[in-house]
Amino acid sequence: MLLLDEIFNRNLAVTPQYFSVLLGALKKNGKIDFSLLEMNGETLESAQLVDMAAGFSRETVRPYRVQNGVAIIPVHGSLTHRFGYLQPTSGMTGYDGIRANIEMAQNDAAVKGFIYDINSPGGSVDGLFDLTDWAKAFVTKPTRAIVDPQACSAAQMFASVADTVTLSRTDRMGSIGAIMAHVDISKMLEDGGEKITLITAGSRKAEGNSYEPLPDDVFDRKKAELEEIRTMFVQTLVDNRGCDFNALMATEAAVLNAKQAVELKLADKIMSPADSLAEFIDQINPTNTGVIPMSKPDSNANAQESQGPQLDESAIRAEATTAERERIKGIIMSEQSEGRTEMAHHIAFNTSMSASEGEALLGVSPISATLESTTEQKTATTDFAKVMSKFDPDVPSDDNDLDTSADADGKQKSKNPLIAAHSQMHA
Repeated sequence: MLLLDEIFNRNLAVTPQYFSVLLGALKKNGKIDFSLLEMNGETLESAQLVDMAAGFSRETVRPYRVQNGVAIIPVHGSLTHRFGYLQPTSGMTGYDGIRANIEMAQNDAAVKGFIYDINSPGGSVDGLFDLTDWAKAFVTKPTRAIVDPQACSAAQMFASVADTVTLSRTDRMGSIGAIMAHVDISKMLEDGGEKITLITAGSRKAEGNSYEPLPDDVFDRKKAELEEIRTMFVQTLVDNRGCDFNALMATEAAVLNAKQAVELKLADKIMSPADSLAEFIDQINPTNTGVIPMSKPDSNANAQESQGPQLDESAIRAEATTAERERIKGIIMSEQSEGRTEMAHHIAFNTSMSASEGEALLGVSPISATLESTTEQKTATTDFAKVMSKFDPDVPSDDNDLDTSADADGKQKSKNPLIAAHSQMHA
């Protein structure tokens, strides 16, 4: 019933395509009987995400990867409130995990800027506005959202907190609205010879229940609630991105292509993820200097001292940027990445594997699982899950609970259970 409670009679900010996937999963597993309209949705679930999270680098206590001073924070799959994990797991990312990652990266001396690596059709309205407002006010370092391949609905709103947003030519944004489903099982119960009578104190106590058809007045109230959320959604994008309010309302929550996203100021430019990452790295490292050793003495060294090393360094940096761009392209555009998109992105952006090593790993990895296959109960056996079992998975909404304090040994200890659990695992 927990999954049903999360889907029905709740405000969701997801694309209609992804919503159909959720309904299809319920139908296949026999949880409920209804007809499903086939839509061109994309199943974004992957059973490999659990293994990827378990095998994340343990060289430091960071739950994110730092590359050339850039913290790469994943925003993948279904976005949910109070999820209890620092990293994407089982095709979901928690708002609490995103917040904990941002807090740690903001206070990380090795981090000069953030990349929000976004691939999500959206998620829950609960907690979304609070996370967006907090991130916009809290982060002072340069930020960029890289859409690959979609940032729709709830993910669209979160992307707006970044200083710049990029997406490639075939990527998608938009779906600026909210959706809700009501299921009426009264006929099914009647056909089965059952009748449920609800006894309430308060005329609206049970409105929207599934044991009777949805009354018109309740429908109107739910519709008005969704319209209010859409208005708040649009106003947030206006405040964060400088978009035109009427223009966004006129989209009627349609999914937008890359060109439309740029025209509506939802994104800044169209470019590949690899090029966007390389450009951002260059932007946050404009004065990255170093000593370039010379292979042999030069008779004109004194005259060229100020110019020579700078020219050499510029060439070296350009070569390194090109190499990194080609490495990422080689992985995410390889033949082996077909059907393994999530894992390919993880290898490209969260590891230092070469293109050939990444292709080899992808080649022996199974094709991504569908949503239906991941609805079966799974038991987490990772060290992180074992440590997390000792903590309350709910992350306090009070900003003060994210502070750190010193223990008896003088070591810093976070009050945030996600950060505390992650740190204990790596202690």
